[in-house]
Amino acid sequence: MVPDHIQWMLELVEDWSAARERIALHCVYLEAAGGAGSSPPAADALQRQALALKRYDACLLPVTLATLGWTRTVLAAARGALQTPVLGLVREMSAAGLQDLLSFGLDDFMRYPMCAEEFKTRLVQMAGPGGADRGERAECSAAIAGTAEEEEAADAATAPAEGEREAFQVAKARVVTEFERGYIAEMLARYQGNISQAARAASKNRRAFWQLMRKHEIAAEPYRRKERPILPRPSRPGSVHSANF
Repeated sequence: MVPDHIQWMLELVEDWSAARERIALHCVYLEAAGGAGSSPPAADALQRQALALKRYDACLLPVTLATLGWTRTVLAAARGALQTPVLGLVREMSAAGLQDLLSFGLDDFMRYPMCAEEFKTRLVQMAGPGGADRGERAECSAAIAGTAEEEEAADAATAPAEGEREAFQVAKARVVTEFERGYIAEMLARYQGNISQAARAASKNRRAFWQLMRKHEIAAEPYRRKERPILPRPSRPGSVHSANF
């Protein structure tokens, strides 16, 4: 995800986790050309993640009007390298813009916010044999949802142990915490430590943003530009100061 979409996608992951669906969402940060914290991300950011994205059954790519140009660029750069089907989650997009993205390699799209059931069905279709023709999709459809018969037969044998479930929850919490901390730091850096402006950009009130800063032990002071005070010039020996009376 790009910095402009981090808060949006974290909210999606949190909402989906609370719904306890049988589909797991994982955040993947697309690095910037000049390193973490730069904006916008590099044109080949998605292409460089192609190998890592092979582990997943679908890639969710948030798109807004503000990031349309960048999205076209990364889709074009990733064409041929990216084998994971891409589902666009779009906001404020026209039909012409969506058609343009489909021509650049977007497999499908959904307007956000979307129906949870439709979202799940679309992901299963994309990952399954009836979705995009990407190969080896039969195994992926079972891994995502499976059929009712498979679930009933496999629950007792394949259900993760309590320790494994706890390990997953810990890992998920760590990932969310890292992205949350990085997002707060990004906002503070962008607005030079101004908490009010950073909170407004993150669509949060100042108190909520400050509480997140406190939670992650992030201070605004290091992000503020300190201006040196202007001191009066010392008088030269023998100089005469004039005064008006």
